[in-house]
Amino acid sequence: MKNFIDIKELSKHELINLLENALQNKKSKTKLQNHLSDKNLVLFFEKKSTRTRLSFDIAIKQLGGSTTILNKEDIHLGNDKESVNDTINTFGLYADGLVLRVNDHKTILSASKLSNLPVINALSNLSHPCQCLAGLMTLLEERGSLEKLNVVWMGPITNVANSWIEAFKKELGFSLNIFCPEIWFEKYNEKMKEYDISTDLDDIVHHRINDQILAQADAVITDTWKSMGEDINSQDYDLIKEFRVTEKVMKKAKANSIFMHCLPANRNEEVEASVIDGNNSRVWQEASNRLFVQKEILKLLF
Repeated sequence: MKNFIDIKELSKHELINLLENALQNKKSKTKLQNHLSDKNLVLFFEKKSTRTRLSFDIAIKQLGGSTTILNKEDIHLGNDKESVNDTINTFGLYADGLVLRVNDHKTILSASKLSNLPVINALSNLSHPCQCLAGLMTLLEERGSLEKLNVVWMGPITNVANSWIEAFKKELGFSLNIFCPEIWFEKYNEKMKEYDISTDLDDIVHHRINDQILAQADAVITDTWKSMGEDINSQDYDLIKEFRVTEKVMKKAKANSIFMHCLPANRNEEVEASVIDGNNSRVWQEASNRLFVQKEILKLLF
């Protein structure tokens, strides 16, 4: 495996091994390893980052490598209009791998074609595979298996949701149901068509909250309503308010159902503060698991 761009590119076996190895590494509390000895990776952030930046930087260093971190403002790309091609070719002159957090998924696809270096998707407008892996690891950590688990996604279909759909299609044993306004279903189809990716959502997307499905939920997940900085007009905002994760929603789920969110979160917007800060919330456990899945991605590529 040369690059890590999307979950769909991993085999089911690779995906399960990655999650199990990440969990074992966390349990063993082994920090320092030498998989990236003498390797320097460029971490390029076109978008702001907290958890992704920290987890990749520390993961690389704990594996014996070093990092060069660049923000969009630090280089010519986008400012002086140096092309993506020239920027990626320049990265390739000095680095051993690229970790990219970008506005446009096409930038990551271009980088993977232009460069002979391993390319890792640290977030794009289309997908956020690292975050989904951390969520899957959290479920595995909580339940011991993904088999027969029921996952509910609430709200707009974002880049994180796209990655969850890709994981669901790997037939790992869990079910996935999405509750969102109909307007986001159409937007999602348009976005996927743009990248020539097709998937059948009819069986998993519901345009209203289904209490019968929610009653079986082992995990309820959501994302910020303004993912990737997208604007929401007042009419859409009124529609999506019905899909907030509230205490009422969580009480309809299983008693031990957990809440997950990729963070940063807007308390009392997409999720009530009492939910994200409550006993069933696993957002910080999920965030900490980013470090361990990032390590396994790096070990897989190097």
